[in-house]
Amino acid sequence: MESNMKKVFQYMTTLLLLLVVGTSCEEGNDNWRIITDAQPGAYITGDATIYSATATSSQLVAAPLDGAPEGTNVIGIYTWLKSNGSFTILNVDEEGNEINYGKGDVVASTPAETVALAAGGTPFTVAEDGLYYVAMNKADNQLTIIPATFGIIGDATPLQWNGETAMQASYNETQATVEYTISDVTLDKKEMKFRYSGDWGLEFPYQGGKVKLHTNMGYNGDNASAISEAFSECKGGGANFQVGKAGVYTVTLKLDLRTGQFSAKAVCTAEDTSSATLPEKMFVNGDAWGWQQDWSTAPEMIPVHSHDGMFWGIYYLQAGYGMKFNNEKSWSAGENFGVENEDPKGYGEYPAGGSNLKVADTGYYLVIVSCTLSADKKSINRKVILAEPKLFLRGACAGGWADAGAGRPDDSEVAFTLSSDGIAYEAVAAGDGDLRIYVSTGIQGVDWWQSEFLLRDGKIEYRGKGGDQEPRVQIETGKTVTLDFRTNTGTIQ
Repeated sequence: MESNMKKVFQYMTTLLLLLVVGTSCEEGNDNWRIITDAQPGAYITGDATIYSATATSSQLVAAPLDGAPEGTNVIGIYTWLKSNGSFTILNVDEEGNEINYGKGDVVASTPAETVALAAGGTPFTVAEDGLYYVAMNKADNQLTIIPATFGIIGDATPLQWNGETAMQASYNETQATVEYTISDVTLDKKEMKFRYSGDWGLEFPYQGGKVKLHTNMGYNGDNASAISEAFSECKGGGANFQVGKAGVYTVTLKLDLRTGQFSAKAVCTAEDTSSATLPEKMFVNGDAWGWQQDWSTAPEMIPVHSHDGMFWGIYYLQAGYGMKFNNEKSWSAGENFGVENEDPKGYGEYPAGGSNLKVADTGYYLVIVSCTLSADKKSINRKVILAEPKLFLRGACAGGWADAGAGRPDDSEVAFTLSSDGIAYEAVAAGDGDLRIYVSTGIQGVDWWQSEFLLRDGKIEYRGKGGDQEPRVQIETGKTVTLDFRTNTGTIQ
C-alpha cells in the first residue's frame, strides 16, 4: 500500500527545538517532530508498544548476532511490550510502499516461537508485560519474539558463572526507559555480566540453518572494564565488567528506549571487610607418585571454573605413600594440610588435617580439594575428595549438541575407558568437530565445562578458569583419543 505521507516521528529535545526550530513543543513522550518523507525500513507499531505512532525509535536495526557471516540479514529491537494490546511489523521499501505484517504459520516453537510473516495477518500479542527482543529474519520473512528477563552472572555474583541471579524489571513511561535492578546483592571483587535465557546465546531459524543472538550484555569495549556508580555503555556480547571491591551493591541495567542503548552501574552500599580469603592456587606434594617430590616440582592443581577455592587433578598414585597440599610452594608459608589420619583411603570425602593422605590401592584417582568460607567468613573449611576418574568426550565430537539451554544436559557424550594395563584412558570420536573433554567431578552445581580440557600437539591443556580454549582442536569420526595423566600427554589416531 502506497501512501503520500508516511508519518515517521523523530524525538527532539526541547532545547534542540528552541535552538533550531524556534518553536515550543508538547511535553511528555509525545514530544516528536513529523517528517514528511518516510524512511525505508521495518518498524514495530501498535497499541502493545510504547510508541503512539511509527517513530524512528521503533525501527528495527542490525541484530547483535554471535559469529554470523557477513551479509546475514537479521534486524531487531529491544522494546517494552504490553499484554493488553497487539502489534504488527510495518515494512517500508525503497519506493515508499508500506506493508503491515502479522502472524503467519509457526516455523519453530523452541527455544522461542518463530513465525512466518503474513501481509495483513493477525496482529502479534505477548502474554506478559515486559522487555522483549523482536528479531526479523528478512531473508526468510520470519519473526521471533524473545523475552529478555535479565539477571547478573559472573564469578563476582552469588551464582558465579552457573546461572543468572534475577533482577527486577520496571518501565518508566516518563523517561522512556526500562531498568533492571537488584538491591542488597553481595558481589565479590571479580567479574560479571548481564544475561537472559539461561545461555550465552539463543538460536533461531535462518536460511535452512540457524543464527545465534547474543543474550548477554557487557562493557562496550574490547577489554574488561570497571563497573562504577556512573552508567557505562553496554553492548551485546561485550566485555566483562570488573567489580572493584567486595561488598553489598545495588546494580542497575538500563535501556533507553529512544536510542536503543543499554548502560549499567553498580553502587556499593556496604564494603565487605571479612578477613578470610579463599586460595587462588593449590599445590600437591609428597611421595605418592612413587618418588619424592619437593616444592620445586610439586604439581599445581587445576582450578574448577566458577567455583572459588575448588581444585582438581588426576594422578596415578602409589598405595601407602603420602601426599599433602598447600596454596604456597612451601612447608613454612601458606596452609599445609592433609587429612586427619594416615589410614589408607579409598574413594570418599575426608576433612582436612595434619596427617599425610595415603591411598589404599595403586592407580588413577581424581583428587579434589574444596575450600569454603565459614559462616562468619573469618576462617576456611577444607576437605579432600578421592573419586574414580570419569572422563567424557562432549558435543560435536561425541555425536552432536542438543538445543541450547541451561547446562545443556542432553548433549551427546562418549565415555573414556581405562586400558587393560591401567595406564591410559581411551575414547573413540562419534562425530566431526571440536574436541571437548571433561572429567565429571560428581559435585552438585559443577557443570561439565568447568572441569574441561583438551589435547593439543600431544599435550593435555586444561581450561581452568580461562575462556573457551581457542583455537579449537578438530577431530574426525572414528579417531581414538588416548590420555596418559602420568605425563599429561596423549594421542589422536
